[in-house]
Amino acid sequence: MNKKFRWRYFIDKPFQLRFIYRFSVLIIISLAVAILALGVVNNFRYNKGLYFMTDSKKLQALYNESDTDKAKDTVILNKYFNMGKPENIFEIYLKPLVGMSIIFILVIALFGLFISHKMAGPVYRIKRTLDEAASGKIDIKTLRFRLRKGDELQDLVESLNKFIESKK
Repeated sequence: MNKKFRWRYFIDKPFQLRFIYRFSVLIIISLAVAILALGVVNNFRYNKGLYFMTDSKKLQALYNESDTDKAKDTVILNKYFNMGKPENIFEIYLKPLVGMSIIFILVIALFGLFISHKMAGPVYRIKRTLDEAASGKIDIKTLRFRLRKGDELQDLVESLNKFIESKK
């Protein structure tokens, strides 16, 4: 087998695409469940925006400050934090969750392609060898299945070869 054929990762394209598609659907379902859970939590627990938490002693100290000190605190807070719009947990986690899901789908598609290649390659090789034997290109007496090292289904090929040897 030549090197060019070996680097063709879509060997049985429909099988491999179904394999990748099924994993991607799992990620999309997981994303939908996570967004739904965030929505439920947001709706029932955080129906107001999330604010910076502080203890009651610090709040009392801020309350007792003079108006000029409060104005200074407000200027400092507005300088470093966006105090105009309170954020809620749904808005905070939605974009990273969707972004990570897209990254997961791409990673799963890439790994799915390589993993399915190790399964689809042997299936394709077995099917092609059987077709060649059926058409008479290979003598049944010399028929032997061979796979590359590291391919899946080595046990199946070994059993097929034992079966053929027993029938000779």
